[in-house]
Amino acid sequence: MLSACVADVSDSSIALVTGLDTDGHRWQAWLNLDNAAALLVEEPEEVDDVSLWIATPEFEEAIEQKRVELDAEVPADAEGALMWASAAGVQVTAQQSRIEELLRVQETFAEELFDALLDELGFPEAAHSAPQP
Repeated sequence: MLSACVADVSDSSIALVTGLDTDGHRWQAWLNLDNAAALLVEEPEEVDDVSLWIATPEFEEAIEQKRVELDAEVPADAEGALMWASAAGVQVTAQQSRIEELLRVQETFAEELFDALLDELGFPEAAHSAPQP
């Protein structure tokens, strides 16, 4: 069994990264936490029109609360990423604080954050092969 890591990217603004190691241990982390928080906020049952709710202070408070919850998970997410990379056979030199920093960064494109995360974890860049005729 090989280690694997995928990023489920939504509209380039958010990604859920999932890693699975050879022992079956899994870790996950959100990229672009502000966008993730807005996506994950549950709307109250009494809301009939979501477009009206998102313009309220209550919506902003709900996003901030969800952002705090996601931020609290960052240290464990970073530790999981480091353990996964190590289990994948990569010589990890990154500090957990640097991985945490990447998980908290807000970028325009989540794909760029995913690339930066893999780079920081020590994975070599993908070799680009010549197109086949």
